[in-house]
Amino acid sequence: MEIRRLGPGDKEVVRALATREPHTDLLDDERTIFLAALDGEAPVAFVLGYVLPRRHGDRTILFVYEVGVEESHRRRGIASELMRRLAEEAGAGEGFVLAEPDNEAANALYRSLGGEPTEVVQWDFEYRAS
Repeated sequence: MEIRRLGPGDKEVVRALATREPHTDLLDDERTIFLAALDGEAPVAFVLGYVLPRRHGDRTILFVYEVGVEESHRRRGIASELMRRLAEEAGAGEGFVLAEPDNEAANALYRSLGGEPTEVVQWDFEYRAS
């Protein structure tokens, strides 16, 4: 199993991991960290995070946006390793991830990595161009 950071030349890997039409231009953004686990040539898992600048405290914080592992490769520690590598790549002292309360697999992963749940309220907005 190889884990590597994806870059501008990896658009086909992003497409192979996608469940909808992917936005491959994110590979050009240095604050975007997209790691993939490959079994041979086949991408089987990924983690996507963003290094966000901050106005106080640490200069940056890591936002873990998405983690995915193909069903055939689950329960092998791949997601845990991807999360560890993401933190290393980001170099941030803190990070956060949003998860639905009933997503048992995701919450178990984050708990196993030492994450602590917090009481927050998420507000969603839709903006339409006028």
